[in-house]
This record gives sequence, structure tokens and C-alpha cells, in this order.
Amino acid sequence: METLLKIGGVLAVLVVPIILSFLNNRLAHLKHTQESKAEALKLADEFEAKELEKRSTLYKDRLAKSLFNNDALTYSEAKFFSNYENADLWVREYVKIRGMLKRERDDDGAVTEFKHKSNWIKVTFALIGYVIFAFIGLTPFYKFYKYVDLVINYYEKGMFLSIFIIVALHVICLVAGFLCLKYVEKCADCGIFLHDFYKVAFKVRGTEEKNESEIDAAA
Repeated sequence: METLLKIGGVLAVLVVPIILSFLNNRLAHLKHTQESKAEALKLADEFEAKELEKRSTLYKDRLAKSLFNNDALTYSEAKFFSNYENADLWVREYVKIRGMLKRERDDDGAVTEFKHKSNWIKVTFALIGYVIFAFIGLTPFYKFYKYVDLVINYYEKGMFLSIFIIVALHVICLVAGFLCLKYVEKCADCGIFLHDFYKVAFKVRGTEEKNESEIDAAA
């Protein structure tokens, strides 16, 4: 019995601090989450305030970055997405391919539409480049023994510069092929985003539009 009590005491000393630490972390996380949500609501109210238009562009941009938690976003872009339901989702997807899109603007500088920067010619050249560079870069793998014999031959002749050039050539081709493939992937992601956005995104009618509709209906 005494042995069991001793074992229980040791386990209590070891386990209780761990449990307390876990509970404190959970409470701190919940508190932080609640504070973050409250701050997000406060930022959303400020973002929708009419007085915001009188503030400087720098202030509005920083407010948009804070609201959507992304340093690449501008106020005009955030304002565009705020007109759509589930704006946070679309912003998260947008920033991934932001550099691949061209922003169309109205006379006031507000974003009105997004279009591809790339075209089918650039994508075709990127695909061709990927095939060519990948073929050259992977030559040592499907002609391994010939490649090794060539390197050994140059080594025996003391032609170290030639060995470096051959190895560097294949490495550069592999990197170039990878970059071409990433460009094609970015273009594909861009096309998917534009297709999904303009097909699925639901534009929320503003208060002014609703008021005008109610006035017209009453008339």
C-alpha cells in the first residue's frame, strides 16, 4: 500500500504540472482567439466607415493589410473583394497568384476587374522550354554509364574545367526546366482562380443599391 501511495505521489508530481500547463495554454489560446476576433470586427467596422475615404492612401493600404492579414494587399484590391461574399477566402486565393494578374481600374483608380498577364504564346513557350531543358538536364540519368565514362575520361586527362562545365550545364538546365514548369503551374492556378471567382463568387448588393431598389419599387 505504501508503495502504491509513493508511486501515486510521484505520478501526481509529474502529471499535474503537465495538465496545468496544457490548460493554461488552452486558455491563453482561447483568449487570444477571442481578442483577435474582436480586433478583426473593429477593423471591419473601420474599413466600412464612410470617413475612411478621406484618409490617406497609405493609411487605407495598411488598414487593408491588417484586416486581411496580408502585406501584399492594397486598399483598392481589398475594397473590390469586400463586395463579394466570403471575401477572406477569395483574398487568400488571390494573393497566391497576384503577380500573374493585371488589375483593371476605373477613372477613380478603383479595381474593377482582373485579367491574365500571360497568354497562350508565353505558356506554350514555357512548356516547350520545360521539355527541352528537362531532356538536357536529365541526360546523365538515362545515359548514366556514358556520362560517368565521359567524366572519368576528362578527369584522367586533367580537364577539370570541362567536368565543371558539363555538370553545371545539366544543373542549369534542370533549374531552368523547373522554373518553366512553375510558370506554367502559376498560369494554370491563375486560370482556375479567375474561372472559379467569376463563376462562383457571389457579389453582395450594397446598401445604396438596396435603397434605390426600394425607392423604385415604391414609385
